[in-house]
Amino acid sequence: MKQFKYHVIPVLLLSSLLSQVFAETKSTSNDQNNLSLTVYNGGRALVKDSRNITLPTDTKRLAFMDVAEKIMPQTVAIEGLDVLEQNYDFDLLSPQSLVNKNIGKNVRIARRSKETGETIEWIDGKILSTNGGIILQMQDGSLETLNPNTNYHMIFNEVPGNLRTTPTLSLLLNQPTEGIKQVELTYLTTGLSWQSDYVMQLNKQQNRATLDSWITLKNFSGISYHNTNLQLLAGDVNMQRPSVMRTMMAESDNFQRKAMAPVTEQALHGYHLYSVPHKTTINNNQSKQIKLFARNNIPVQKILQDQAYVNSRGLNTQKSKPDQILVFKNAKPDLGLPLPKGTIRVYGKDNSGHKQFIGEDNIDHTAISEELEIKLGKAFDISIERSTKDHRQLSKKQIQLKRKIKINNGGEEQQTLAITEIMPSQSWMIKKPSHAYLKISPTMAEFKLTIPALTEQTIVYDVVVTYP
Repeated sequence: MKQFKYHVIPVLLLSSLLSQVFAETKSTSNDQNNLSLTVYNGGRALVKDSRNITLPTDTKRLAFMDVAEKIMPQTVAIEGLDVLEQNYDFDLLSPQSLVNKNIGKNVRIARRSKETGETIEWIDGKILSTNGGIILQMQDGSLETLNPNTNYHMIFNEVPGNLRTTPTLSLLLNQPTEGIKQVELTYLTTGLSWQSDYVMQLNKQQNRATLDSWITLKNFSGISYHNTNLQLLAGDVNMQRPSVMRTMMAESDNFQRKAMAPVTEQALHGYHLYSVPHKTTINNNQSKQIKLFARNNIPVQKILQDQAYVNSRGLNTQKSKPDQILVFKNAKPDLGLPLPKGTIRVYGKDNSGHKQFIGEDNIDHTAISEELEIKLGKAFDISIERSTKDHRQLSKKQIQLKRKIKINNGGEEQQTLAITEIMPSQSWMIKKPSHAYLKISPTMAEFKLTIPALTEQTIVYDVVVTYP
């Protein structure tokens, strides 16, 4: 079996055929007079595309081009036209789709000279299959395969009518229409998402901080949005996921960061809506950052916290390192803003005053006056060893344990530490504690202590646990 190598002829050479195949009026993004975009945390966006469209006499079909490739057709709403039927055409013209749409049809193959580009041989055949490669049936009935990497070019007689050069919404109008129409197309699309990214800088004393917030917007919806009014809605909007979702494209390195006029915020039906005051362009496969706010002199407190379950199944030992947690309140006058969910990255200063990254954590949507706890990581110099030294069965449903918690501060700074014990039942009573404690929940006891540098302290207590 002979093998030919081929190239599909360039799409530009077929442009004259396209106008003949699609007997309809076309509207592109050049007709836009306003474009608005509202992006949600959940990976969707609301597009409002307003256009002035000139319709020739007796227009029955309109191709609304340059819509999002990941449009959800069932969400489309159209104002300004009486539409009888709509179809979303996302089968785009490409070398592969052109070949696939011509299965069972005759094509010509031109072999061209590598030196001059002139055609030196013509071959006729019918495309039988494109599964794993192209198989042609020649005029004498023989079968040939084509390799797509050399100087053979497939020539097609026409462009299939169901292929488009861009994602297109095809509209069948209820009545023939003409004249200039103001049309607004509204729809939801996937492929757009946003989150907040926060940068916190601690002072040397670790008791004050600055906080900058950036909106990080990602566009993988298949099209660019030029000169658009951008809004972002923060909140967990209930969205039903479709059973089949197209795969998200890999993230692009195309990244932009802009700091302009501050973003404005308003409450909206239980959510918060952020409006970018300037029009912006969001290219396809692009990540863009827009400044949300900047605040200074926020009071913060760094605490060490460690918690563990009290094991009631006999004698045991547990070793751990406490979490380093940064605590601050979202309150005026220093902050006091609705904070969209996102990631906070925290920087501290070394002895030379240079900025160093010391940890990050995710936050949920945070209302005004709520307290935030940012987990930075584990404390290197603090080690904790918990052990159960005695286990007694007082009755069928009651036990008594003797607990010992040894805390070692191997660092050169005094540390304040919160030690939390999680009891195996809601009915418990501590006896003979070496340190004061608080019952912070039905199952939690918290010990707070200050440990000087290079010293060790030990908490001991008995606890009687009663099971229901």
